[in-house]
Amino acid sequence: MLGELLAALPGALGQGLILCAEIAAVVLPLLFGYELAKAYGVFERPWPGLRPVMAFMGLGPGAVVPLLAGLFLGILYGAGIMISLSREQGLAAAERLALGVFLVTCHAVVEDTAIFVLLGGSAFFMLVPRLVLAVGLTAWLARRGRARRGA
Repeated sequence: MLGELLAALPGALGQGLILCAEIAAVVLPLLFGYELAKAYGVFERPWPGLRPVMAFMGLGPGAVVPLLAGLFLGILYGAGIMISLSREQGLAAAERLALGVFLVTCHAVVEDTAIFVLLGGSAFFMLVPRLVLAVGLTAWLARRGRARRGA
């Protein structure tokens, strides 16, 4: 038994290293692209196509950068940016909550989808349910918050 385990170890180690390289090949360009877009002010430009969807979810223009960071890079990076921007731009508590709910439900869509497609998953079934659930929950939360404030 121990002999079989030791015999399988080099192959498993090799496969693990290959998987790590494939994941790095997905994640590193995303991080590089995000930093490049940030340096060139891509996120500071108005995003007119996102405005109606963000308004539906109770998010204002100040939430664009953390939303995109969370979508592309994950919840940790998006949350770090959200904390930083909420201090700088004064995001309202309701907006921070809505953004947090969205990112918890639907974070790292590009990164996770690319990794799971690399492993043989379906991009459609990775993306669509997460996006629908995230937009629906966040919009419901925004409406609920508006109803409470109005009542």
